[in-house]
Amino acid sequence: MTPAHPNPPQPADFRIVDLFAGPGGLDIAATIMGVESVGVEWDDATRATRTAAQLLTTEEKDVAALGPCDAQVKGANVLTGGPPCQTFSVAGNREGHKALEDVQRLATRLVRPNDLVTFETVWKQVKAETDALSDNRTGLVLQPLRWIMEAKLRRKEPYKVVVLEQVPTVLPVWKHYAELLKTIGYAAAAHVLHAETFGVPQTRRRAVLIAQYAPGNEDMDVEFPRPTHQRYRPGVERLPEQGAADRHPQQETLDQGRQEVLFTDPDSTTPITRWTAMQDVLHDRPRDFEVVSNYGSGGDPKKRGRRTSEEPAATVTGKIRRNRVFLLKETKSGTKEIGEELERLTAKEAGLLQSFPAAYPWRSTDVAQQIGNAIPPRLSLHILSCALGFGPPEGKLFEALEEWQPPAVDEPAEST
Repeated sequence: MTPAHPNPPQPADFRIVDLFAGPGGLDIAATIMGVESVGVEWDDATRATRTAAQLLTTEEKDVAALGPCDAQVKGANVLTGGPPCQTFSVAGNREGHKALEDVQRLATRLVRPNDLVTFETVWKQVKAETDALSDNRTGLVLQPLRWIMEAKLRRKEPYKVVVLEQVPTVLPVWKHYAELLKTIGYAAAAHVLHAETFGVPQTRRRAVLIAQYAPGNEDMDVEFPRPTHQRYRPGVERLPEQGAADRHPQQETLDQGRQEVLFTDPDSTTPITRWTAMQDVLHDRPRDFEVVSNYGSGGDPKKRGRRTSEEPAATVTGKIRRNRVFLLKETKSGTKEIGEELERLTAKEAGLLQSFPAAYPWRSTDVAQQIGNAIPPRLSLHILSCALGFGPPEGKLFEALEEWQPPAVDEPAEST
């Protein structure tokens, strides 16, 4: 039997700086866990949502204008972030592949220096090249590496843990980063995770990198969270509500093109729960309904994707309000047919499908875009718990996430 760790990590041991923090999908999960987190966010509307949720946010909005030695973030020993990915997002796009190649090449240059003076020279050269690119968002993907290197060479205190996440097309970049981080003292790995296999009522894939500072032990295995819920596939039946304590399916595979990552543990006795469906979280809706996507399916723009309320939602995007919702009515023969059209999904409902608390205080008129860009908080709980060495998150954390309310703001005392 493996002896217990003499000093298991505690939430107070970690302080997170979250780059490109968005409305707080990761920060709210950290808060629920009791881990201090401060986010760096550019967009004013998104910052307003963070303020309403009373999440810590740096005064400086630009990730590129800050660094590990700045006052508001110098105490952080964990770096997280989800840099913009639009230049990589279109499969088969020539410019997208070129952007991937540029980032991988420039990233390699960034981790080679062993001293601050050399690094600063290299960074100036790299920044000049990225500034000259047609899409300057490509260079933002390099910002986490800059922060990592400055923490190591300027601050002299490397980040203990690094967590980066983005759309699956960024997986080659994260895998490249993982190999580079191994050369500067980190154990690191990158995989694609499926949100619905962690209880999020939505099918959403995220490429995730986890790195842990372990000089001299860079080749150790990096643990990733194991699925707790059934994987959704079209045509696959949902597990029954009772008796869902089946073992992990053999050879459960998370696919990303030709990338295959096996998360199956034949010796695991962890039960798999059926996927969380839309009807499980959208309690103000009739139980049976169907969502018809604004997007085409299978390459046919006229063939709209459809999900019933017994399924997880399709990936929530900033255009979720364009999706149409219809009542499903049971016929005499026991089948279900489409009835009248219902109100379209609200911002609150879109947030619930992303696993945000029902009471999350969304702000601004473009809330859908904030929600669509966010990482699901429930997935963040799994990732952070694993990356920080806490193991699988306890059920009480998920209960706390669902029941979360914006902290009360003290009213000014009345003058007498």
